[in-house]
Amino acid sequence: MKGISRIDSKNTHGWYVRIYADGGVFTSKLFSDRQYGSKEVALKNATTFRDHNQMVADIHKANTPRKPRRPFFERPAKNNSSGVVGVNEVKTVIKGREVHYFQSTWSDDGKPKSKKYYINSNRTVNEARKLAIKFRKQKEDKMRLNMAKS
Repeated sequence: MKGISRIDSKNTHGWYVRIYADGGVFTSKLFSDRQYGSKEVALKNATTFRDHNQMVADIHKANTPRKPRRPFFERPAKNNSSGVVGVNEVKTVIKGREVHYFQSTWSDDGKPKSKKYYINSNRTVNEARKLAIKFRKQKEDKMRLNMAKS
């Protein structure tokens, strides 16, 4: 029964209804067996409540304008270590070996893509970072052009 859960604990016996909308709980209510006289009557009332309020939630959702998504190249996330949107530094261990690189990420036709610039004997940390940032900027320019065309 979608949105209806049974609760049988020490002092609580009944049906708990939750209606979801806009990424969270729109409304909820407990239908106690004691208050409604029996388990069956409480369930019937819970189902009626769910059906009515699900309809209200659906109407609310349909009439609530969605916030426009901010372009993902506007500002870096709080946890961004490079200071540049779409570029992150990765230090990890793979098969017992330390791996260190900068990674550029972007979206191509809605599909996430990435390119890695490894730090090794041929490339310093600063060089890898600069290459990743340069590549990301090229992808941003392409994304902006595509957005302008649409």
